[in-house]
Amino acid sequence: MGDESIVIETTEAFLEDTPGSIKQMKAAYANEDWDRLARIAHKIKPNLSYMGMDRARELILDLEEQSKNREFADDFRQQIKELDQLCEQAFDELSEKVEQLKN
Repeated sequence: MGDESIVIETTEAFLEDTPGSIKQMKAAYANEDWDRLARIAHKIKPNLSYMGMDRARELILDLEEQSKNREFADDFRQQIKELDQLCEQAFDELSEKVEQLKN
């Protein structure tokens, strides 16, 4: 049970923190607050790695770099949208998995 409790605790922390961070990142994009967007991306990057979300991690790395350098790809907006969609899917799947582990 020890390993499962660590998985549950870590996943629940991810589910509590990351949706708000994604929302803040989208708001930073809307406000063209590139420094804030880069800071948020940097903050959640390790969590995406830990959860095995490879594509989301690729996107967040790219978004962070573009925001820091103020050099934006034509699909910058689409990258944010894809990240949001990947995270929403992961949030649903991880929530289900946590419930299964608890039972």
